[in-house]
Amino acid sequence: MQIPFDPKLKALEELPFTISFVIRKRMQIDNLNELEKSKRPPEMMIWDGTGDEIENWLDKVFGRKPDDKVELIISDSEIG
Repeated sequence: MQIPFDPKLKALEELPFTISFVIRKRMQIDNLNELEKSKRPPEMMIWDGTGDEIENWLDKVFGRKPDDKVELIISDSEIG
């Protein structure tokens, strides 16, 4: 991610907390908006909930149990 504020800054963590929080929150919202509407957490949870609450919501919606393992498989053709 290119950080336009200061050329010396190389990572999101180097930004002041308020700016980095807004950027991370926006990235989270954009990711959740990729889900179909029926599977998205409620707006109040997105804005006021904790990461654990959102994770629990997604586990419930997708039928995952806490000890289920999620396997991510990426083929070579998808990397590019």
